[in-house]
Amino acid sequence: MKIDFNWIKSKLAEDSRQAVWVHLGLMGMVAFLLVILFFYIYLPVVTRHGETITVPDLEGMQLAQVEDFLEDRDLRYYVADSSYDHRLPPLTVLKQDPEKGAKVKVNRRIHLTINATMPPTERVPNIIDNSMKQASQILESYGFKLGKIEYVPDVAANTVIKVLVNGKEITEKQLQEGFSLAKGSKIDLHVGDGMGKNEIIMPNVVGMLQDEAEVYLKGSGLGIGAVVEEKDDTKEIGTVLRQKPTVGTKVKVGTIVDIWVSN
Repeated sequence: MKIDFNWIKSKLAEDSRQAVWVHLGLMGMVAFLLVILFFYIYLPVVTRHGETITVPDLEGMQLAQVEDFLEDRDLRYYVADSSYDHRLPPLTVLKQDPEKGAKVKVNRRIHLTINATMPPTERVPNIIDNSMKQASQILESYGFKLGKIEYVPDVAANTVIKVLVNGKEITEKQLQEGFSLAKGSKIDLHVGDGMGKNEIIMPNVVGMLQDEAEVYLKGSGLGIGAVVEEKDDTKEIGTVLRQKPTVGTKVKVGTIVDIWVSN
């Protein structure tokens, strides 16, 4: 019997090609299954795809508390910036991004702005001759604290006369040229009591007309208080009939004087 080797070779070649295609088909199916498993099972489990977390309120917390607090909630943080607020302790969280209540993905990083450990310096504003109220507001806006307030004899009532730090005066010249302190420093003030330190003898304005009397009193360093009209047909209208304090009394500069005038 004669064996046809050519036929056998062609048959084997054909079977080999079929086997290759089968193997390629199996490999393709395996690869396809792996892709499906990776994207639809593995990744969702690892990344918790689709799950969101509500960002908590971190403002006002100390940085040392933040890490454990966020870790328990599957979040992270990053210190992005620092600022300074003298009313809060160092390393206090001042701002956060995203803000509280925002919906974020698991492991989202929260950017924080914290209170600096060392206060920056700031130029002390010139508040001399400002009212107490204005001075207080200006100092606060510059980041300083209002220290002790001492009222001193001066005709300028409730007006800043001197600025002091740790008992040492900062002169108006220093303030004008530029005097800096750490933010949060306490600044003490000497404020006028409106009385002055010089005593004078109370002048007599009885018999003068009201306008004349007021000019005279102001020129003597005294203030005008109540002007009370009183009927007196014997005197010209507007004539000063009485005054308080009375004539000859010792008073301080800046004392308020009440007068009664005829109508």
